Amino acid sequence: MSEAEEKRLSIVIITWNELANLERCLLSLVDKVDFSQDEVIVVDNGSKDGSAEFVATLPQVRYFPLETNLGVGPARNRGLFLARGKYCMTLDNDTIFLTNDPGSIVDEFFTAHPEAGVVGFELLNVDRTRQDSTRRFPRFYQPIAARIAATRKLAFVQRELDRHLMTDTVFENEADPMEVDYVLGANQTFTKKTAALLMGYDDRIFFGPEDAEFCVRTRKMGLRNYYSRRISIVHDYKRRTRKFSRLTIKHLAGFAYMLRKHGGVYRYSLSERR
Repeated sequence: MSEAEEKRLSIVIITWNELANLERCLLSLVDKVDFSQDEVIVVDNGSKDGSAEFVATLPQVRYFPLETNLGVGPARNRGLFLARGKYCMTLDNDTIFLTNDPGSIVDEFFTAHPEAGVVGFELLNVDRTRQDSTRRFPRFYQPIAARIAATRKLAFVQRELDRHLMTDTVFENEADPMEVDYVLGANQTFTKKTAALLMGYDDRIFFGPEDAEFCVRTRKMGLRNYYSRRISIVHDYKRRTRKFSRLTIKHLAGFAYMLRKHGGVYRYSLSERR
């Protein structure tokens, strides 16, 4: 098969100095991906921990090192640009893939749902319980108010946080797929055509909420975003932006930029239509 030949599914993973996670992630994929039709791409944000040497032991994996840490969205865009698949799946490196032949499942999904913009497949906690990976678009005050102990206790803030996290939804009782506002970037799948029309993730967002902003734009295109349990992935999720760290500031700056860009995002929420 020639290097330029089109693939069915491109799985794009970004990494930065997380060799142990990357090893687990890739080793869970290599026996589940049909490499005759699909591909795995690793974009390395300048790791110095031996990641390059490890990936070199997996010749079926495409590896693209960057000189510096460009951030989440820009690195994913490098992977999307290099992707040869009809479909693209983003995957965090702290994941373990459980489902065989994801390319066939993705192809069947988008064939059955041509109106789909983004689908997020089932993310599980390490103990195999369902992870909260679906979201409703937040109101403007939610990201800051939820991080301050005094305001977090206010009833209207708690109601908004519950709405945002979809705590009122019993997912086992919902149809599959279920339409949602957005899904976490730890696993987002879409067509290469959609990514090209949107010009990928917004490079101005270094870390969060590039996943939400991407889904705002698919919604504005008239597409629908979904959650589906047809593929299962363990995600060793560790929230990094709860306290006011440097990363939190970057996350909040990205959120403020998203609000300015779209004139707010709550109005694109499904809950706004009810």
